[in-house]
Amino acid sequence: MKKLILLLFIIITTFLLQACGKSITNPDDTFCIAGKNEGIYICEKKYTSFFDTIISLKIYYDESSDYEVNKIFEDFENLSEKYHQYFDKYNAYDNLNNLYTINNTDGPVVVDEELFDAILYAKENEDLVTIDSTSLFNIALHPVLMVWHNARNSSACDPFINIGVDYCPVPTSEIEGHTFNTNPNDIILDKTNHSIDFKKEDMGIDLGGFAKGYFNEIAIEYLNTYNINYILNLGNSNVHAHGVNLDRTDGLFYIGLSTPFSLNPNDYYAIVKLSNGLNLVSSGNYQRYFKNVDDLEDETLYHHIIDPRTYYPGGEATSITILYNNGAIGDILSTTLYLMTVEEGLEYVNNFPGLEALWYIDEDNIVMSENFKDYIME
Repeated sequence: MKKLILLLFIIITTFLLQACGKSITNPDDTFCIAGKNEGIYICEKKYTSFFDTIISLKIYYDESSDYEVNKIFEDFENLSEKYHQYFDKYNAYDNLNNLYTINNTDGPVVVDEELFDAILYAKENEDLVTIDSTSLFNIALHPVLMVWHNARNSSACDPFINIGVDYCPVPTSEIEGHTFNTNPNDIILDKTNHSIDFKKEDMGIDLGGFAKGYFNEIAIEYLNTYNINYILNLGNSNVHAHGVNLDRTDGLFYIGLSTPFSLNPNDYYAIVKLSNGLNLVSSGNYQRYFKNVDDLEDETLYHHIIDPRTYYPGGEATSITILYNNGAIGDILSTTLYLMTVEEGLEYVNNFPGLEALWYIDEDNIVMSENFKDYIME
């Protein structure tokens, strides 16, 4: 009898260990570490070659997970590379027509359906934010943006005047008195042949104020073919939460809003709580900017968010962060709302269902839409 009881004990113990084994086995020790909660693994991979930033995918793995983490990372990397190349306006690639090809070719250019759909989507949403009949989201602004790009990369720039700040020539003479063909209605989209052309000379397409947000939605479409919980971070300015944070009792994902101009990467002025399906998108003047090399008394920050109404950097806040359930639309809105006055933007957001926004003006002056405070960790 004792032997029988002992045998049953061994069988039961073995069964229990096997049943628990799945929840404690690391699915991929290259990318995954144990979470705070037992049976949870956090798997993350970062990429530095895409969209001019650091992007990451973090997956929360538990005993119910039935997928290969490494395969998802490989597929995500391939998808990131494809869209990075599509949206690249500075470089050509073998056997691929991208934005560079479109902007540097006379006559129509046939592109892959994925790139055509992205440009079409941008065109269809170009009037989300308009001021005095002018759209603040304009993918035809490329000629003007190249003037500012060339200024930032001019041989006249001097990074040693004040270490940590670039000083470059302000391209006033290249902007004022010049006519730029920037009417998006002059972009010709042939839906039958998937070709792109322009009605006027010296035109081009730039998707910089939209590209990461659009790719966010493409990546989500792929990732959601699996039953996974994850956080997708496209350079801290585009973050998407899906499912449940298995490593926290409340199931929420927490994202820190970095204090502008702080040298400490862990200096956050607020922590935002993200729930399933929510996107956080930020825009601001504190990451890519320069000061006037020809006037050291000029304290203006000549940043990368160019106002289509003036062809100069716009906006009165340091940064804006919005919350919305669509990353592509969110990216458009964060860029365009930044170019509005805070008062104009606040009115717009409070009348846009499901949209919330926060404006960081300085450490003593932060403005929030009606319900944004509900997402702030106290």
